[in-house]
Amino acid sequence: MFELVFLTGARAGQVVAVTKTLLAGRSPECSLEVPDPNTSRQHSRVIYDGVTCSVADNGSSNGTYLNDVRLTATVKLNPGDIIRLGETRIRFQAKKRTSGGDSTNASSIFSIKEAEEDLSQSILLRVEDLAKKADPAVLAQRLSAIIKVSKALVNINKIDQVFDGILETLFEVFPQADRGFLMIGAQAERLEPKAMRSRGKGVTENLHVSMSICKKAMETRTAILFDDQKSNDFNHGLSIVSLKIRSAMTIPLMVNEDVLGLLQIDTPEKDKAFTKDDLELALAVSQQAAIALHNALLLSKVEHETTVRNNLMRFLPGPLVDQALNGQFDLGGRTCNSTILFSDVVGFTRLSEALHPEQVVSMMNDYFSRMLPCIEAHSGSVDKFLGDAIIAVWGIPIDKGDSAINAVQAALAMQCAMIGLNSLNARDGKPQLGMGIGVNTGQVVAGNIGAETRKEYTVLGDAVNTAQRVESAAGRHQVYVSEATWRELGGRGFGLLLPPLHAKNKSEPLTVFCLRGLKIMSNEVMLHLPCTSNGTPVLLFRRLNDNTFLLLHPVEFDPCLAPLTTSGSEWPDVDLGTPVMESVLPGQLSDGLMIRSQVRLSDPTLKGLLDDKPLTCDRDWAQLNRS
Repeated sequence: MFELVFLTGARAGQVVAVTKTLLAGRSPECSLEVPDPNTSRQHSRVIYDGVTCSVADNGSSNGTYLNDVRLTATVKLNPGDIIRLGETRIRFQAKKRTSGGDSTNASSIFSIKEAEEDLSQSILLRVEDLAKKADPAVLAQRLSAIIKVSKALVNINKIDQVFDGILETLFEVFPQADRGFLMIGAQAERLEPKAMRSRGKGVTENLHVSMSICKKAMETRTAILFDDQKSNDFNHGLSIVSLKIRSAMTIPLMVNEDVLGLLQIDTPEKDKAFTKDDLELALAVSQQAAIALHNALLLSKVEHETTVRNNLMRFLPGPLVDQALNGQFDLGGRTCNSTILFSDVVGFTRLSEALHPEQVVSMMNDYFSRMLPCIEAHSGSVDKFLGDAIIAVWGIPIDKGDSAINAVQAALAMQCAMIGLNSLNARDGKPQLGMGIGVNTGQVVAGNIGAETRKEYTVLGDAVNTAQRVESAAGRHQVYVSEATWRELGGRGFGLLLPPLHAKNKSEPLTVFCLRGLKIMSNEVMLHLPCTSNGTPVLLFRRLNDNTFLLLHPVEFDPCLAPLTTSGSEWPDVDLGTPVMESVLPGQLSDGLMIRSQVRLSDPTLKGLLDDKPLTCDRDWAQLNRS
């Protein structure tokens, strides 16, 4: 990876990572903004092809210079090359970290070097000493400066912007400051230079901050004021940045007792040397700056951990991700009690043959985008996508006793989400999709499985195979669950007992239920019961505590003009009565173009479907056609 380091100009000290081709110029819209009046709005390009970088002029008025030679063609960049745009010099370098006695950081234009400094005559000040100063004028000055810093940093969240913002506000508070340096780290030996700011046009390359001064400030947790007119603070007149600086302040950035890093500002003007009052003001201001830095560091850490977690979630179940982040992850196989969900699009092969491949990909991406949130919202993890099929698991690596409940909630939610998706497909002239779902609970072996060169975390075992066999019998808008899963629901499931299922490679027929509802709290029931009203498809998807129902239906359709009739193949043509409208409710994203209404039916048990015992399906498998 490469970087560009501003050596001069308004952005001196700032580092920009090169991760893509950058357009450089004074326009704020440029990806590499160069605030220099002598540059063009779109001055030049730094071209990154993923391996090497080149620089090219973009038809600028004053030209682009590489190592002080004006460019006439695109030229490959080498580490150490200096690009000049107007009066702004930028160094190109490879990003790297070094180790050893010096904490030189190649990402910065200054480094931290060992140097012997006489600190005997310096002024040292602790945070707690500030409270002893009660002069109202001094307190007012501090308050004004703190407010200025707070306003400047309050809305900044990006860590690099906080670095620059701290130095910029310090330059406003201390107009005599000529240079500013910011380093982060809890120990002097591990300080990392992060930002540098220069008010003038002096040299801004190869600057070195004294390690001994950094150690003193961090070990004693004190702010230090140097003045070469009063002591031998600077060895033979050399400043802590190897320049003839007359006065400098080094202040630790602290939150409570934690040291986050160091600030240093200096001035070369003898008659503008910093005073003890300046040191007190700088220490007060730095506390507010430290809080802003602390918040930005926490946010950066959270963003990093979130990115890592999201990346791991693409390959591992959620609980395993937690174990991995805590350093407890075991890739070896283990036996778990799990609930497995299989789903697939009914008639997908026939459907895909009639569509262009790009249409198939777009259609399936829309489908998966609707299904995946249903699984994740109910604590599930996708094991894999197999063409149009989804395999999801619960209870890996530890079943907390709710894997079956969560899995069937996800299954019902997926079927309900399909109704909303199909309403959008109808509007866009896309095919209507139908999905079958099968769920089973049992012991599986979970682990990192595959060849030496390619492995994936997955589940194996008879329980997985059984889930697939159950799903293969389910038709559109149906959720089939095995006897083991039904038993795990503990009487909270509602549906129909189906005929014995003779499944492939099973010596005994399987006991299977068609799940249509799940009691989730008190008297409330989550439903997926497709119906028709005067020939129009509608969906009962919830019974509320007051025994009213939520109904999903087309926008222009009044569902209260005719009886609701069930349309599922396992329980067809059952008259549920004519609904009475209670209210029209706000829609949700998953509803698509459908409207949700609250209605009341004469029989809150839906003809016994929501009674304690499951109904028995009186149809055979020949009538339970999957297509």
